[in-house]
Amino acid sequence: MNDSLEQTIFGDLANLEQALTEDLSGERARAMIGYFGEVAKESSSMLQTSQVGAERQLVSQLIEAFYASQRVIQKVWESLHGSALPA
Repeated sequence: MNDSLEQTIFGDLANLEQALTEDLSGERARAMIGYFGEVAKESSSMLQTSQVGAERQLVSQLIEAFYASQRVIQKVWESLHGSALPA
């Protein structure tokens, strides 16, 4: 990985951590989780219409990444705040 890309990734992660640290109520975390759930759902409908194998594989990987993003956000928020993310 080149240095510029690495710095971008670490900067984005630091910004995410800061945003979740400041999110005492969990509202922002729930909004992010909801967003990733929505794009995963929309991507699932794309998967149904995809005919090309490579396209189906890419969409499947995106869906998995969106769900992984939900889990990461929840785990980070809970780790930072020492409690379960309120519903």
